[in-house]
Amino acid sequence: MTIQSVQRALEILSLFSVSNPQLGIADISRGMGLAKPTVHGLVQTLVEQRFLQKNPETRKYSLGFKIYELGTYLSSTLRINQAGTEIVRRLAQKNSNWARIGIWDNNSVLVTLNYFPNIDYLQFQQLGPRVPAYCSALGKAILFSLPETELNEYLSQIVLNAYTEHTITDKKKLKKEIQKMRSQGFAAESEEYMLGLSCISCPVFDSSRKVAGAVSLTINVDLIEKGDYNRIVKETKQNAMEISRRMGYVTEILPM
Repeated sequence: MTIQSVQRALEILSLFSVSNPQLGIADISRGMGLAKPTVHGLVQTLVEQRFLQKNPETRKYSLGFKIYELGTYLSSTLRINQAGTEIVRRLAQKNSNWARIGIWDNNSVLVTLNYFPNIDYLQFQQLGPRVPAYCSALGKAILFSLPETELNEYLSQIVLNAYTEHTITDKKKLKKEIQKMRSQGFAAESEEYMLGLSCISCPVFDSSRKVAGAVSLTINVDLIEKGDYNRIVKETKQNAMEISRRMGYVTEILPM
């Protein structure tokens, strides 16, 4: 049973984004299709519970610190983060590049862990926490690890919007590329989601031998040397496998 007031409150929170960090009552009213008095009551409750906060100068609202607090709790308790934090940090530091962990959620990738050695975080804020699967290495690593039926279901539902001139928007071409990556054991993308960035990613598996997420190393395409490519792929594979083992994954089922 859906409780209408709870559903509406959650929908209000979902209106906020990087492109819409502050919203007024009128903005929320239009976005929800609700009368302003109704919206005002819901917003005031969210403010009282610290899920929203009001800017006294603009009289607009933004997400409150309670959401950040809960997100921090979730991030620190995710098993894949607990297993992979030190490994991702090591991968990033060794290569002086940005490393991430992402999980599959609602037909896209939710980035749950970032490590930025010598990188200005604000420069990359537009790249997540959620990124499309079809044009990100994290997403492709998860996609090629899905059962074929689940991959086909995803492809039948998703709309392939172009983020750059390099984004693959043909589903047959995308599936062919995913199948190739599956045989290689790693995923890669070059400037498909953001110009100037290239990424290598490998899947992470859990004790049930199902894909739990992926680990990636992001590289500026102008800086990567061809001689480093094989080394980076090998290291990313090794790090992903180490996280998988910490999550209980075994490469072979031993006889009892």
